[in-house]
Amino acid sequence: MGFVVVGLVGSPRKGMNTDTLVTRALEGASSAGAAVEKVYLNDLSIRPCQACGSPPSKGFCAYSDGMDTVYRALDTADAFVIGSPAYFDGISAQLKLVIDRSNCLTEMTTDADGRVVFRRKISRTRPGLFFWVADLSRDPGHALSSVRLWCRDAGIRLVDTVIATDSDRGIPARQRPDLLETAFNAGKSLVSGASVVARPSTTRANDRYLRDS
Repeated sequence: MGFVVVGLVGSPRKGMNTDTLVTRALEGASSAGAAVEKVYLNDLSIRPCQACGSPPSKGFCAYSDGMDTVYRALDTADAFVIGSPAYFDGISAQLKLVIDRSNCLTEMTTDADGRVVFRRKISRTRPGLFFWVADLSRDPGHALSSVRLWCRDAGIRLVDTVIATDSDRGIPARQRPDLLETAFNAGKSLVSGASVVARPSTTRANDRYLRDS
């Protein structure tokens, strides 16, 4: 099937800002020759983590539900585009459910020195993009902390993060040609391997900030 890029839309609003940016990035990836797939997390019936504490006998989780779609994508895709609106300066409930149900992406093992360590079940590391779309929110720190931790366990290396603020009060993100072009090029770079140059920042060197004036 070739190079596969999966988009995970964490917004419940189809066709709006988050969905549009993820879609545009997937179009960029497709233009570079990738096969693309978009998953609306809100359409999946995902049970909250039950903290069962027991490793599953097979697969990633003891429970089988809509999360199986996400597990398959995490196990097989070559790159990811992740998008979430800002809820209470964090991420959406839809994406948070996925992250909570990803606890089983690692397993505890004992190394040669007798230390207990966590080993990733997914050995590959794939590139990924993250779009955070906000209105009144300004600080993406909480969202980035959760997403980066999840990506580490899921075998995803974030190569670019796009923060779009004032997305509803000003010109919607989906109506901004500059932002749509950024999303397209970021998606294309996932496939082409071109390096993405982020704006310099002392605390978030890998993040690109796009703010409305």
